Amino acid sequence: MYFWNIDKLKKDLIQKPLSEKEQFKYLLAMAIFGGFGMIPFIEINMWDVYSALVAGITTIIGTYYLYKLNGGPNGKYILQRLLSLGWVMFIRWIVLIMFPVMLLLFFGLEIFSTGVPDETSVYDFVGSNLTYIIYFWLLGKHIKEVSTKCENGQ
Repeated sequence: MYFWNIDKLKKDLIQKPLSEKEQFKYLLAMAIFGGFGMIPFIEINMWDVYSALVAGITTIIGTYYLYKLNGGPNGKYILQRLLSLGWVMFIRWIVLIMFPVMLLLFFGLEIFSTGVPDETSVYDFVGSNLTYIIYFWLLGKHIKEVSTKCENGQ
């Protein structure tokens, strides 16, 4: 795995594609930085910090879970599958799940209480992290299906 020498990486990529194991190393590195990059530098409240930590850990574990469902080091095309299936799942998730839930919550809180709270609460923490875990689980289901069908030649 390269950290700085892009010319050497490009030369290696020209000679042969990365193995699944090498692709996974880059994917996991990006997941670690992406997941923990959500940790606020200035603490807004404790639930924001907890949520960012759990999201970072979920990203790392979820990425490893997807890699294993794809066949681990013997799998094929992990990045292609994760990025393309993940993108379609993300769009569907936003339109079919998140948007309607957010509308219901927003209007429900506006109608039945004093308004939408300004700070992150334990309910936000549980809800957002639970949806993130469910997203990885569903994405894993799709990746495993594609991987299995490719192995069986279907």
